[in-house]
Amino acid sequence: MSDKTQFAEPEALFKQAFDFLESGHLEEAIKSFDQVIALVPGAAAPYIVRGDALQVLERYPAAIESYDQAIELDANVPEVHCNRGVALHKLGEFEAAVASYDRAVALDPGQADAWSNRGNSLRKLGSYHVALASYDRAIALNPEAAEVYANRAGALEELNRQGEAFADYEKAFAIAPDYHEAQQHLLWLTMKGEGDPARIEQLANEVAARGAHKAADALRARKTLTAFRIQHDLEQTEYLLQQGYEFAGLTEAKATFAALQGRSAGGASGASVTLTDSETDVLASFYEQVMRYSAPALSGPCLNTGNDWAGIEDTYFKSPQEIVVIDDLLSPEAWNELRNFCLVSTVWRRDFENQYFGSFSDDGFVSPLHLQIAAELQQKMPRLFGGQLLEQLWSFKYTSEMGRGINVHADFARLNLNFWITPDEANLDPKSGGMIVYDKPAPETWTFAQYNSSSDDILKFLKSHNASAATIPYKCNRAVLFNSNLFHETDAIRFKTGYENRRINVTYLFGKRFQ
Repeated sequence: MSDKTQFAEPEALFKQAFDFLESGHLEEAIKSFDQVIALVPGAAAPYIVRGDALQVLERYPAAIESYDQAIELDANVPEVHCNRGVALHKLGEFEAAVASYDRAVALDPGQADAWSNRGNSLRKLGSYHVALASYDRAIALNPEAAEVYANRAGALEELNRQGEAFADYEKAFAIAPDYHEAQQHLLWLTMKGEGDPARIEQLANEVAARGAHKAADALRARKTLTAFRIQHDLEQTEYLLQQGYEFAGLTEAKATFAALQGRSAGGASGASVTLTDSETDVLASFYEQVMRYSAPALSGPCLNTGNDWAGIEDTYFKSPQEIVVIDDLLSPEAWNELRNFCLVSTVWRRDFENQYFGSFSDDGFVSPLHLQIAAELQQKMPRLFGGQLLEQLWSFKYTSEMGRGINVHADFARLNLNFWITPDEANLDPKSGGMIVYDKPAPETWTFAQYNSSSDDILKFLKSHNASAATIPYKCNRAVLFNSNLFHETDAIRFKTGYENRRINVTYLFGKRFQ
């Protein structure tokens, strides 16, 4: 048999495998690479590309095994060490990932991706200065890599070098104007740095507009809406028209939501309703519009001047669980303006399984008023908030009757200020509708996913530790201030129907989890 004949079959299979890979038929690609390997067991290349296919399928241990087999055959291919590092990073094995990247750059110092990925793993290990050096090498090799600037900015944030981080995010956004995440970080750093209110409004409008376009594109792709989303958006469009607001497509959207609600009547609130092409066009155009209520900083105080803020701090520090309830948190003017912001603004882009809606600062839920509230908290309660940066800001809006809102979880911050702004007369059960805070914090060894979203594991942990809980009933303009590392959840909700009766809570997170 000639050499040409001997290698004709594996070459054809290798080409077939690549064709499968490029067309997205990954399982077929892996099978073809297996056939190539069986015919030519001493070749490293099929193992490498097979590992890449397995990694796309998120089968990381199998991908690493394939890369290791390739390395046994040829340890001098820098790309295989880099890709192996990516898989290890995905598994949370950051030290091993760094070792793989080190092998890659030792073989080829010009591997920009390896330097960049090495920086990402070093950040996970908390080695921020070393990560910066790695990002610098990547940028020197590829000065137009927007993601590297953004990742470098993240490391600078961890080192509290906010000005340099801001410059890097600006560079990333300049290179890639569609880089929504970089723009969100620009907004957030501007907020943290007590930036110019006009600049904050500009950035908030820009990130909200990008979020609106994403929502419209997602609707065009799926052509469905849940019944509870239809109900909310019908109520909001009706409210806006009643209040005298008007913008392109608002009236048409209201009529379309009304027709969809008629089709969904009698079905489950979480069920999806399929849209026609014309309905999709109308609502996608509506979702591309952004209405944000103008909420400038007030000339007077945002926080209630009648509260004993030093006494509230004392109560918090004396509490074994680090929790205090604050009634009449906001001044009447601040409460009214914030409530108007929540009712008018069309920034409620996030749907949650328990039939509530979320809006975060990077969805447009931010204004000079929001930041004035944060600044006054730091001024009025310096022993608690002094030195603690505002780390996140959001609001949730709920359907009128539901068993639960947000499931049991903890957050990544030091302090959690949660308060409610819907009038008391909307609440049908004054003994509930608030929140439940447990006396057990999340274990320090738990990951964010474990303490924030693994409800079953959390409940088992609470039961095994005989946790008790404080139940704080709902009251308008009542705040619950507590250690954000304590597990907490929404209490049962039973409110009147109607748009203005929907329960709305606002959350501010300050500081880092173990700061």
